[in-house]
Amino acid sequence: MKKILILITSLVISFSVIAQQAPEGGFTSLHVKAQNPTEYTEFLRANAEQIFSSQGPSAAGVCITASGHNYPGEMFVWSAFPTMEAQFSGSENYDVYNVPKRLESLRDIVYSANWKPLKGFKLDPGYERVTRVVVSPENLPAYLAAGVALEAAIQDAGHDFNLGIMTSLGGGSNEVGTLLVRGISRDGAAVGKLVDEYFSGAEWGRSLDAFVALQDAVVADSYEVCEQLYTAN
Repeated sequence: MKKILILITSLVISFSVIAQQAPEGGFTSLHVKAQNPTEYTEFLRANAEQIFSSQGPSAAGVCITASGHNYPGEMFVWSAFPTMEAQFSGSENYDVYNVPKRLESLRDIVYSANWKPLKGFKLDPGYERVTRVVVSPENLPAYLAAGVALEAAIQDAGHDFNLGIMTSLGGGSNEVGTLLVRGISRDGAAVGKLVDEYFSGAEWGRSLDAFVALQDAVVADSYEVCEQLYTAN
């Protein structure tokens, strides 16, 4: 019983430290099956102010799955908020089912989720490696530290690269028990260059190996092409 109590106490302390270090703000994601992802994106772009402003995000955009699809037309609409208070408050001002008929005809809703970043990263959408991973609670502080080290190592090697690590809030069965990890590069060529360097024995590869070693499992793995469509005035 004493050992169990010590373990629980240590985990509580770890999560407390993580909570204090987590950056402000958060994201929402509306996952959809689009009849035509490009057409849907262009509709959102043309009507961005009308669609996004009522929710009060600081920025919004889309991510279209490029490989590793769970279904045809897989993509999601994301919104970024400066605080979680603003995020949940904004969700009360938008009904995803009460939209113009044209918008409704372009997609079928799959699910939605809220996201809290556990590691800060630059909001600069691009070509993104996206994994959903399981990390033991006792390894989470080390995992976040390894993520910071990995991002710095790749940037020091001359790459435009950002790494986000998030946990879901209200993501339902689609997101339960996993962390969302986004490795963000400028475009497909930049992603390919990273892959070539890693398999050629790049020094930063050691940081990637140390980061991945702290994962218990990879539940999903895909690439997404993301862009920002809206910025608050």
